[in-house]
Amino acid sequence: MTDRRVLIPLVAGVVIAVLCAWRVMTNKPQDYAAQVRLEATKVVTRSAADLDFEGLDSDNRMVRLAAFLGRHRILVLFYDGELGADKDAELLRLRERFIELKAHDVKVIAVSTALPQQNRAAMLPERAGEFPFPLVSDFNPVSPEEAQKIHRRWGRWDDSTGKAKPGVFVIDRKLQIEFMGGAPKPVASVDLAVESLVR
Repeated sequence: MTDRRVLIPLVAGVVIAVLCAWRVMTNKPQDYAAQVRLEATKVVTRSAADLDFEGLDSDNRMVRLAAFLGRHRILVLFYDGELGADKDAELLRLRERFIELKAHDVKVIAVSTALPQQNRAAMLPERAGEFPFPLVSDFNPVSPEEAQKIHRRWGRWDDSTGKAKPGVFVIDRKLQIEFMGGAPKPVASVDLAVESLVR
């Protein structure tokens, strides 16, 4: 009886030692940098609730993304405020295709670093004319250090250049939006975003 009690732990010890040795020999070293790069390129669907924002439009009215979230599909366009609303090709293309989006009950919000009066000036008849959706200004008149807050939240601000990045995004009725690398993933163009919403 004593021999069995000694033999069982010895056999168990040998089996565990063999399994450990096999695991160590077959386990390849992990390349954490490669894993980080892989994670950064994964596209996942997440809630857009954390991306909520508010800002003044060209008529100094407050526009809130939350007013549309969960009730409509939404297209959010970040355009070049330095270039101006009357010269941004993607913004002008979005205006051309707005009727299609409206027919499918899609809400549109365009965001830039331009001030409301700059957007108003771009909408004069001799320039671009009116836009059928709000042009929201990403600035804070009370707290200038909070400027570009919307751009930063959406991953549309480049700290190295100090400039805004353009991009178009689609939020579905369930508040879902595609993310990649910790930030919302832009659609390649306004036309592709519109096609995804009207098909």
